[in-house]
Amino acid sequence: MEVSRPRIPVTLLIVIAVLLVLGFLAGQYINNVMTEEQLADNVFINAVPFVLIFAAIILGFIAIIYVVASMLDNNIPARTHRIIEQILIGGIILGVVGMFQPWLFEGYKYGFLLLLISTLCFILWSHITPKRELVQEQAAAGPLGQENLESGSGAE
Repeated sequence: MEVSRPRIPVTLLIVIAVLLVLGFLAGQYINNVMTEEQLADNVFINAVPFVLIFAAIILGFIAIIYVVASMLDNNIPARTHRIIEQILIGGIILGVVGMFQPWLFEGYKYGFLLLLISTLCFILWSHITPKRELVQEQAAAGPLGQENLESGSGAE
């Protein structure tokens, strides 16, 4: 398997860093300037640091998807891609079952973690294009490919 060099989204990484810094600075500023009563009355002001940091986390996940997809696109065999995809779907199903079973609290805890990890991995994996197989490429060539083969065999 030939792994290509990843393309790094530098602008996206800069935006992530800026959002993180703004989120932490906004949190410090809001806690230093406002009183407890003002914070209780102004829920939206309280949410500003959370929204900035959450946006940075989401953009970080997008950056990871972009880098991994640029490395693995058209490098994973279709069968392997399908098997991993089915394993991730199975993890999602087991996580849901673990969360909704009424017998064990541990099942809920581990079911949630399995569901979270399987879902995030499935989102990442769904952005990776498997390697095209030779049969698919020949079928895509269609009748033109057949005509070329027939005319080439008659000329000999």
